[in-house]
Amino acid sequence: MILCHAHHPWIAFAQERRDWYRQEFCSAPPWAHAFTEAGFVVLSSEQLVMPLSDVNTSVLTPGEWRQVRLYDTTTLGGVLFNAWDG
Repeated sequence: MILCHAHHPWIAFAQERRDWYRQEFCSAPPWAHAFTEAGFVVLSSEQLVMPLSDVNTSVLTPGEWRQVRLYDTTTLGGVLFNAWDG
């Protein structure tokens, strides 16, 4: 499954489509270079499972923090690739 960020040229890969992710990301396939050649950034599974405590989360709004807590999201990828309502 190819995941595309709604506002940034970021790409991730997962085994299945979900409304939210925690650590269900997988490594980029060999053909993912086609995305980078087109100007996208393919995020590694290591980046995506990085704990939120290790990244700058100062840009998250109070509404986004509510969703983080509601869905028990603890990773960067979980924040970047979600289908939250709020």
